[in-house]
Amino acid sequence: MKKCPICGSDAEKRLLCRVNLVYNSDFDLVECPKCGIICFDPLPSPAELNRFYSASYYDFDMEREQGKGMAFAARLRRWEEKGEFLDVGCATGFFIDGIRKHSGWGVHGTDFGESAVNFAREKLGLDVRLGNLSDAGFPDGYFDYVHVNNVLEHVLDPVSLLKECRRVIKPDGTFFLSVPNGFNDSLDLIDFNNIEGKPARSKNGHIFFFPARTLLMLLDETGFVIRKKKTYSLKRGFRSIGYLPRKRDWKKDYFPREAPEVEVSSEVVIPDKPRRHSDFYHRYRFVQGNLQMVPGLHKSGLDFLFIMSPKR
Repeated sequence: MKKCPICGSDAEKRLLCRVNLVYNSDFDLVECPKCGIICFDPLPSPAELNRFYSASYYDFDMEREQGKGMAFAARLRRWEEKGEFLDVGCATGFFIDGIRKHSGWGVHGTDFGESAVNFAREKLGLDVRLGNLSDAGFPDGYFDYVHVNNVLEHVLDPVSLLKECRRVIKPDGTFFLSVPNGFNDSLDLIDFNNIEGKPARSKNGHIFFFPARTLLMLLDETGFVIRKKKTYSLKRGFRSIGYLPRKRDWKKDYFPREAPEVEVSSEVVIPDKPRRHSDFYHRYRFVQGNLQMVPGLHKSGLDFLFIMSPKR
């Protein structure tokens, strides 16, 4: 990697370990000395990413995701009765479907999974568009709320994604960003490689790992003002950082594949299950999750959350 994909520095990168994404495809995990980003070197090709995601499938719990959308809709209604909501990386669209059913907000989404996009369009009747946000054709300043939940760490060009979010949000809009704490998120990969002597498979498909200082710099440079910042997933973070013992089988998902990925069916099939929980339960779980977040950005947590406004 000649130049850092985040800050453009050509300074020599520090090698942290060897990592793996798909069968027979290994990478270095490196750290930029200038901005602190940790990432694959070289970055995977689009074909390698497609292999990774085609070997998985969208096994989302419809009731749970729609319940989250219902609870989130209550938050939106307290802010504005109506508006335009964008979910970047919306998968099958159950979350925004829950928002649509429980508010007056218009909902829209984007995703890279063709099967998920087709399901959202055909089965749920949602405006969900395939591919990059920049290819979706949304006009400038269209959205009141842009929601990016655990997406930034997966994409090949995080800077461009953030700039595009800035372009499509209204001047008085709200930007929600949830992203793993890269310092903590990379520790299991490094430890696995050191212990096993094998490249650690990035089991969730993360190719970028954003420490707090990198995120603060990046969000400022792409045009956002932070209103709130929080840390969550503390128990899992404590395990990675060594404050709590890891689970006995923690290494099992990090072993690189010993055979090529097998592509699963391209059709999303949602099993017909009876409803298990009440509306109250889903609201309670939403509130409970928020209460388990702590203000500020802390190395001990596995995930960060930002609520932001576009710079004027």
